[in-house]
Amino acid sequence: MLGVNPLIIIYRHLFAMGLLLAISICLVGCDQKKMAPPAFPPPVVSVTKPVLYTVQNYHEYNGNLDAIETVHIQARVKGFLNEIAFTEGEEVKKGALLFKIDPREHSAAVKRTEADLRKATTEFERYRSEADRGSRLVGTRAVGTEDFEQRVAVRDTAAATMLQAQAALEGAKLQLSFAEIHSPINGQIGRALVTRGNLVGQNEATLLTTIVSMDPLFVYFDIPERDLVQFQRARHAGKQADVLSGSLPLEVGVTSDEGYPHAGKIDFRENKVDIGTGTVRMRGRIPNPRIPPGNTHLLYPGLYARVRVPSGDPRSLPAIPEDALMTGQEGRFVYVLGEGDVVQKRTVQVGPQIYKGTPVDTAKSQGWTLFAPATTPEGKDQVVQLPAVISIESGLTVNDRVVVNGLTKARPGTPVAPLAFELKLPTPAGAK
Repeated sequence: MLGVNPLIIIYRHLFAMGLLLAISICLVGCDQKKMAPPAFPPPVVSVTKPVLYTVQNYHEYNGNLDAIETVHIQARVKGFLNEIAFTEGEEVKKGALLFKIDPREHSAAVKRTEADLRKATTEFERYRSEADRGSRLVGTRAVGTEDFEQRVAVRDTAAATMLQAQAALEGAKLQLSFAEIHSPINGQIGRALVTRGNLVGQNEATLLTTIVSMDPLFVYFDIPERDLVQFQRARHAGKQADVLSGSLPLEVGVTSDEGYPHAGKIDFRENKVDIGTGTVRMRGRIPNPRIPPGNTHLLYPGLYARVRVPSGDPRSLPAIPEDALMTGQEGRFVYVLGEGDVVQKRTVQVGPQIYKGTPVDTAKSQGWTLFAPATTPEGKDQVVQLPAVISIESGLTVNDRVVVNGLTKARPGTPVAPLAFELKLPTPAGAK
């Protein structure tokens, strides 16, 4: 032992320590490889089942509103315009005074014709008396037959002159009445086109203003010949009433409206198709409601209008929240849950929109909602107001579970933790 080199002993110790360190590192590494990271729980998503809802298909068109009655107020007699008796732009009643024209010339004409009538009446009475006296004396020496016939002729001429004077008086009074112009209809009046002091009706009738009726209104729209043929076939098959019956419904919305809040009836169609556009002009009639606080009419002649007309019979289709819809290269699709709550991608064909909410619920309805009982940490119900609900033509059934919230966390082929909601229809105001 005394002859062993101390360096060799030191090298052997260092080798043993390194070997032990390597073995320790290997063992630690092997243990780390065996320890798998903890699995993440599946994401929570909200799901609901579609509900069947009666849906009506529509044809949609562009149109415009127009007044049913439009009257051009004109001066029919000559004179200076003395008075404008209305406020421009206001609504006037039938018979309301609008304008006054200087009546002096026409009053003088009435007085002149009255005098002519009195003169003609006096002469007629005198000649009639002579004719009556001659009728009693005819055939005697006092009055011969020829003399009597002459008296009758003079009497008849005087009668004609009297009738002529009466007609002249009526005409003069009519001209005098035209000096005051009254509204022939109820409606909204435009601006005065002639100001006070101007001579009107000099050589021709002078346009003074216009009046348009406000309630109800016409809505005109053009439909393509394809839709016209479809309407005609439905009529001949007994599935639809004739357009001219006034029973075909239509719905109208203007620029500021949500949806189509104004309901009316179609009452007219043109008798031929415009060969230049391939369309035919249709006309409907809608009421024009008044709105507070001014109690003025809501709609206006000339407004652009969106028009939709029912097509076919109503059908029951699945309805889902519109937020559940997504768009891809294959078209519109939704996520549904299959066996084991695994997400599946389902292509669907979208039908008409059923509901579109407003920022403030109206008094008529509480809107469509998603409802989940006692699902909050405090054990309270969850109620989610939906902005829109849409129908599905194909691709879904009422038994499918559709993902409506958490779409960014859902991936096709992966499981999720579903939180079930019930899709509830609007509840009418006052219902319990």
